[in-house]
Amino acid sequence: MFRRHLFILMLIFLGFCSSPPREVLYDLPVRQYNRVTTGLENFLETETLKYRGKRLALVTNHSGVDFRLRSNIDLLRNRGLEIVLIFSPEHGLYGYKNFYEKERYSVDKKQNLIIYHLHKLNNRSLKKLLKNTDAVLFDIQDMGMRCYTYISVLKFVMDTLKGSSIELVVLDRPNPLGFLGTDGAYLNNKFYSRHISSFPATFMYDMTMGEAALYYRGELVKNVNLRVIPMKNYSRDMYYHETMLPWIPPSPNLPTYESSIAYSAIVYLEGVNLSLGRGTPKPFEYIGAPWIDPMNFCNRLNGLKLKNFRFRPIYFSPTFSKYRNRKCGGVQIFYTGGKFSPTEVAYRIIQLMEKHYIDLTWDKHTRKTYDIDHLSGSDLFRKFIIKGKSWEEYAAMTREDAAQFDRLRKKYLLY
Repeated sequence: MFRRHLFILMLIFLGFCSSPPREVLYDLPVRQYNRVTTGLENFLETETLKYRGKRLALVTNHSGVDFRLRSNIDLLRNRGLEIVLIFSPEHGLYGYKNFYEKERYSVDKKQNLIIYHLHKLNNRSLKKLLKNTDAVLFDIQDMGMRCYTYISVLKFVMDTLKGSSIELVVLDRPNPLGFLGTDGAYLNNKFYSRHISSFPATFMYDMTMGEAALYYRGELVKNVNLRVIPMKNYSRDMYYHETMLPWIPPSPNLPTYESSIAYSAIVYLEGVNLSLGRGTPKPFEYIGAPWIDPMNFCNRLNGLKLKNFRFRPIYFSPTFSKYRNRKCGGVQIFYTGGKFSPTEVAYRIIQLMEKHYIDLTWDKHTRKTYDIDHLSGSDLFRKFIIKGKSWEEYAAMTREDAAQFDRLRKKYLLY
């Protein structure tokens, strides 16, 4: 009898003390922490002896660190490797620059090296610089999105090394958005641009840098001397914080992991005349414009009932980029967890704005094309919204090409 009473009392106590189920999660879920070791760390542990005495070029930036936040340049040199050239992508070696480099190179006295800026080089000039090297090490944290310029840098390097004996060694890192899977349209070559729409894939390609390199060589540039150093303990459906690796902002406007998740959808809005919060404390979590009433905008966005996002009305004034130093009305975006389609979220938001805001315009890329066409990979995204077609109609038009890509990429997956 005593045990029965004790059991009932425990149930009552737990009922009072347990929290009621939450309707919305504003923090990121953690299923299980798993210490992932990156390609850099595994290369340092097992491969450095093979590369001593070789002349090495390194493609990297500030994200090239180990678990203890030590620079790959220092770590490689401490193991006796000779780094003769360093190449940096957009935002520079130290990751603080918001705009493309104006010069082809700069002298880094700290590293006692010349840093070449890949955005200012073409295949011919890069090939000439690399001709006296034995191998190129590639170590950059990617975001898993076609429009993110680091994947275009990988393609650029591979195109340059095609037919060469120079070895390309990709030191693999997690895809922070891999849990979202593949998403969006496959790139139509009509909308190729070197930096934001060059890698032949869907908008979200669900591959790590190493896998993307294997896919690109396997399907398009078969004569690249490629080697991938994989990670250990990595699973492709991981949230980044579950890897236990430190979040190093891969670019100045992705300061947190949460902002990078919102970025996957909000980056499409770069194609219209909105501020995306560049120059504010919350880039890609603030969106707005001087001609928006924040309360009405917020109510309309919440009315879309996007299950993974909530919005609150705000005012903000960007310190640079669109609407610099102007008061903007808009919303703050809150990601509430779970898998979603970034392309669908973007489509529904822009479609709502196209319907309700006469001041909304599409930014031009060239005289004949629009920024959104290059971001999305075709002109269908823009044209379907203008014609008032539903998300489901747009998704149906892109499904076959996306499915074909998904079948191809699976041959090259490591995790």
